[in-house]
Amino acid sequence: MNIHPTAIVSKSARLGKRVVISAGVIIYDNAEIGDNSFVGPYCVIGEPTAAYYNNPERHNFKKTIIGNNAIIRSFTTIYEDVTIGHHFRSGHHAVIREGTTIGHHTSFGSFSESPGQSFIGNYVRIHSKVMLSEKNVIEDYVWIFPFVVLTNVKHPPVGEFQTTTIREYAQLFSHAVILPGITIGKNAIVGAGALVTRDVGDERVIVGNPGKDVKSVREIRDDQGNFVYPWKDHLTEYRGYPWQTAE
Repeated sequence: MNIHPTAIVSKSARLGKRVVISAGVIIYDNAEIGDNSFVGPYCVIGEPTAAYYNNPERHNFKKTIIGNNAIIRSFTTIYEDVTIGHHFRSGHHAVIREGTTIGHHTSFGSFSESPGQSFIGNYVRIHSKVMLSEKNVIEDYVWIFPFVVLTNVKHPPVGEFQTTTIREYAQLFSHAVILPGITIGKNAIVGAGALVTRDVGDERVIVGNPGKDVKSVREIRDDQGNFVYPWKDHLTEYRGYPWQTAE
């Protein structure tokens, strides 16, 4: 292990082999970090929930578990009661709140936030400045581009949180807003700036405000006239997906 002298690491925390802890990091005693992981400057791992501040001496910390080969960049805060798989990547200033479960090979961009109580699958790409909501279910291989917002209450601040579900391989392009309780179908595309007010079917394209279903993703061509979606079937560049082989 390589722990910077200015880092504060609880003696009860469990750190794997060849873990690097940078300057100013705080790691609480409930944290577990896997082998070959890097924690950048001024990150906080295992941050307590609000209940801690009401009675710090009696607070029962829940575990924060981070898998092997993580890269957690500077000023990221990961709360207690979070479980993250192997090969995780965060940007800078990311916030992941309690009750979040994240799979393997997932990235979470700079200034993005998960307010908690959510599931995020494997190989999910969450870009910078994305605002998720509580009660998300984000399945494997989903792409969420910058400035996307997911909401969870129809009449805030009144009403219960509703679950927003993003099915596998779906893409949400920049500045899209998803209203509460919506399901986005497998391989669907939500266009930039769209306001999604109803469920989206598999392989459908939604554009506009309010969002309208305009076509199948299979009708979209690039500038050379080539079909490009569903993207899994057309991605030739190596990005580390399990169905591809590095050159």
